[in-house]
Amino acid sequence: MSSAVLPFDPRALTASELSNEDVYITYSPKAARAVSLVGITRLAFFLKNEFDPAAEAVVERPRSLELYSGRTVELDFWTLGTDGRETFWAVQGIEECERVQDGLQPKDATVWDQAAHRAGLSLRFVFEHDLQHRAQSIANYLRLLPHIQAARRRAEVPSIAGRVKELFSPVVTSLSFQQIEGSLSQIPADVVRMATCTLLHEGWLGFQKELPLSSHSRLTRGANDGY
Repeated sequence: MSSAVLPFDPRALTASELSNEDVYITYSPKAARAVSLVGITRLAFFLKNEFDPAAEAVVERPRSLELYSGRTVELDFWTLGTDGRETFWAVQGIEECERVQDGLQPKDATVWDQAAHRAGLSLRFVFEHDLQHRAQSIANYLRLLPHIQAARRRAEVPSIAGRVKELFSPVVTSLSFQQIEGSLSQIPADVVRMATCTLLHEGWLGFQKELPLSSHSRLTRGANDGY
């Protein structure tokens, strides 16, 4: 999707925001550009989408939404799924939410729903509380990201990824990083790690995201579906 023209561009952060806010700037292999994210919750949501094969594209700070006369808010993300579904997302802090029978909702949920309806938007919410409970999977994605970023500078990674794929079969469905790198010992281990992480990023391989990632983690053939 990186080569396609998206309907939204991220609003550039102001000098004041860059100086005073908790800003994370990193390169997104999926978007093929640098992304700037304000706060750990937005960084976590970005990582979730970066490693979700069902997420085709994500744009931070895509547009504003008028909640009511005199109050306009900036929406935090726009996502495009591989099924073509477009969704806008608004981050909600713990103090902005209330618990209902089937989970969490904004305290002013009706106001948000009415505003989204007027604007013709599909709107969902990113709850800080939910992301806190997925801290381990987010930490795993954060560990994988540098390997994928480095892979774009190594032209041989796609062919090595093909070699990694050949190690899996109907009989061999699960291998660790260590086993993969041992099987391809004639290739530098860091490059094999880049190729393996690229397959995780693409969803060709999956892993138990709720467990800490290590060289002994079991990687299985199958989609890495977000959380």
